[in-house]
Amino acid sequence: MNKIILTIGLAFISVMAFSQDFDKITSAFGNGNVSELVPLLAATVDISIDDEVLKLGRSDAEARLRTFFLNHSPSSMKVVHKGVSKNDVHYMISALQTNDATFRVTVYIHKNGQEYLIQSLEIEKE
Repeated sequence: MNKIILTIGLAFISVMAFSQDFDKITSAFGNGNVSELVPLLAATVDISIDDEVLKLGRSDAEARLRTFFLNHSPSSMKVVHKGVSKNDVHYMISALQTNDATFRVTVYIHKNGQEYLIQSLEIEKE
């Protein structure tokens, strides 16, 4: 019985922790604040923006995201769907509204040591 309660408790804490990470990501994207995103990025990140797929180090990913936000000033971001795969990959699909278009943003978070970090970002114009 104690094991069941412990398992449920740990699952709840895990879900709450990821909700906070997703909230940080949603806020950062909605405000175009790359500085808030950088601590959540893995050392290398797969970034796909408008069919350009790149594998970048954290600082290059930061520069690429800054360029994106300079070209597309965000006004809001709304989560459409989020979940966890069988392989413990956490993902979030959102709609990012900018001054010139709406983009579908998909974020994949993987476990890296003791923390979960963004491993992949896909930004597609709708």
